[in-house]
Amino acid sequence: MYSLIKRLFFNDAKIKIFSIIRMADDKVAERVFFVSQGNSVDVTATHSMICLDPFCIAVWLSCGHPALFDLNHANIEFRKGKQVNAQLKVSLIEKIIVAGCEMLLYKIEKVRNCQSNFLRRFVLFSYLLRNKTSSYWDRRVISALYSYPRKVIIVSYSDEEHHNIFPMDIQGFAEEAGLYVLGLRTTNHTLDRILTTKKVVVCDTDSVDVNVVYTLGKHASAAPPKIEDLPFKVTNSEVFKFPIPDFTGSYKEIEIIYNRKMGYHMLMIGKVLNSKVMKQNTASLYHIGFLESFINNYCSIDGQY
Repeated sequence: MYSLIKRLFFNDAKIKIFSIIRMADDKVAERVFFVSQGNSVDVTATHSMICLDPFCIAVWLSCGHPALFDLNHANIEFRKGKQVNAQLKVSLIEKIIVAGCEMLLYKIEKVRNCQSNFLRRFVLFSYLLRNKTSSYWDRRVISALYSYPRKVIIVSYSDEEHHNIFPMDIQGFAEEAGLYVLGLRTTNHTLDRILTTKKVVVCDTDSVDVNVVYTLGKHASAAPPKIEDLPFKVTNSEVFKFPIPDFTGSYKEIEIIYNRKMGYHMLMIGKVLNSKVMKQNTASLYHIGFLESFINNYCSIDGQY
């Protein structure tokens, strides 16, 4: 029955919560908008997922913009061209000032999925993606959040006793402010060390094999392997001397200047101390929601991740 329904609604496509694609940053066509009181502003480069339990999102608004909006209640819209793919209704948790920049932390209250038709969405969320660890609500919100491709980064940490290299996609970089946002699971084996030393390095995934990323993902909440046992070579970053994988085209060394537990994830905001580019015209891995991938014929990378 499952195969028949999948074939009927999705042409026998491989059903999964999101697909993995590889592309250059400037090829991302989707955009994200903050909407309130009849006004909207593009926050594609200044928003970030920060927690998945509860579902929370962060937004920076440039000086002058806050006066145009009701900041307590707003909508976040995910668009491609003129098409609205999904919409989130959000309520303000807190305003925080970091390095002179105001960040707005929001909790997601309602979701509206717009891709394809209602019947296809209902079948996907209620049956084809059904599992024991997520609810119908969870699957709808995740589909909305990943209507915008989420870049996968590699995080590196090291001290005299501990080394860890692992992937994550709950992250964002506000380039204008020079600030990096990371939403790290509270179960992460390395989180306490990062919070203590206030240091972390983030790397791109330019030429990494997707199965290597999958393997590294297992190290986030378990004892990581020794550096010499990793399936790739590393060099040291310029300032912190943290290990940098050889598949990386660029990296940023970050000082953590703020942290706040949001729920299942720890929000960390860091100031970029050093950026290093080793390769030009790099690409990255991205996670993109199944509906966005299916409708727009994105080429998914095969792998176990």
